[in-house]
Amino acid sequence: MLRRLLRNRMVLPAVVVAGVGVAGALSFGVGAGAQGTPGSSTAPAVRRAGAVTAARTTALATKRETRARDACKSPSAPAEPANSGTPRSSVRRCRDGQVVAYGNSAILYQLPSQSPGQAPTPQYLAAGESLFEQNCSSCHGPAGAGSAAAPNLVGLGPATVMFWVTTGRMPATTPLTVQAPVKPPRLTDAQAAEIAAWINSLDPAAPYVPKVNLKGANLAEGASLFALNCAACHTITGAGDALAYGTYAPPLHKVTPTQIASAIRTGPTNMPLFTGNLSDNQVRDIVAYVSEKIQHPTNNGGFGLGGVGPVAEGFVALLVGVGLLVLICFWIGDRA
Repeated sequence: MLRRLLRNRMVLPAVVVAGVGVAGALSFGVGAGAQGTPGSSTAPAVRRAGAVTAARTTALATKRETRARDACKSPSAPAEPANSGTPRSSVRRCRDGQVVAYGNSAILYQLPSQSPGQAPTPQYLAAGESLFEQNCSSCHGPAGAGSAAAPNLVGLGPATVMFWVTTGRMPATTPLTVQAPVKPPRLTDAQAAEIAAWINSLDPAAPYVPKVNLKGANLAEGASLFALNCAACHTITGAGDALAYGTYAPPLHKVTPTQIASAIRTGPTNMPLFTGNLSDNQVRDIVAYVSEKIQHPTNNGGFGLGGVGPVAEGFVALLVGVGLLVLICFWIGDRA
């Protein structure tokens, strides 16, 4: 009987399959029991991973506190040109070991918080984290580290975040556009400040949000600096213009002084970063010129026609003038 079974070709494969099935069932039962048992080897592994994550978080927080304390210390020699828009080039104001403001009489750069001159409270940062999760995390990730669709926001400084949110560029309608269009902002300035404060708490950086003091600004110097540094893209009238690869320089007729100074100090999209080559006084002069002369021009010759410049105004005048002449000629012809 045994010899007959051994000679049968189907016996050996059946035995092998049965053995594999029994071994798999036993291993599955052991694995499931280990996962479902609090005292199994998986639970200590999870606890160890959580302990490592907590330790890293604590170390990172300590590193940030050390960096903040070092930033409040006066350096032996300035690392950047004086008043160039950085904490190490200006007078700093510290609270609880953290730089809350820096600058001078021309521009005061402030850290977003519930009240000026104070460090943001945990409640303030929690509100910013909640707003970020609702409006930004789908593209920039839950911790602002970026993704394939959006850049990393950590370490950019509050002014960068505030500029993009308050101008309506962010949150973006679609992340696939070449350049985020300017549109009515979805969030208020206060909500944008909360988001900027929370992102900055992940890795404190400059520039802070600039508050420009326009008193004492030199409009003539601002016009000269604007013509030298800005008019090539934004045009001399601030009407904006198309650039390469589907990008454009936006018009400046509705931007605020804070947004102008933030753009100069952060360099959004294709705009150059003017830190180190323009002092705060020069930035104030440019902001004053844009805010007063470009946004509120004096049209001594009549209608400004949107401030688009003399060439476009000449075409409009030619079109209207020729049109009137044609109508007059038709009128004379009918009378004749």
